[in-house]
Amino acid sequence: LEVFFDTNSANIKPESYPDLDRVVSFMNDSVKGATGVIEGHTDSVGNDDYNLKLSQRRADSVRQYLVEKGVAGARLQAQGFGEAQPVGDNKTAEGRAQNRRVILRRTDVK
Repeated sequence: LEVFFDTNSANIKPESYPDLDRVVSFMNDSVKGATGVIEGHTDSVGNDDYNLKLSQRRADSVRQYLVEKGVAGARLQAQGFGEAQPVGDNKTAEGRAQNRRVILRRTDVK
């Protein structure tokens, strides 16, 4: 997923809607039994507790968007990981940007 948020915000930016709408279509039309976990992640700027809460709020926002568009809430969980699982180097702007992400991980397939 490519989901964009304002700094220190869990409000989804409108440029994220097309990607999220593709997820809705996938879950409601293509694979009606698909389930997943929406994982929220942050960079390491700020304190750990704040980042954990921010990542959870962002994951919750994405879940809420998908549910409001018709995906059954029972098929989706939201979990924030804060800064605990970086994919980029938090010492660089590019790495921090990579770490600020939301991932939808399917749970119905291995």
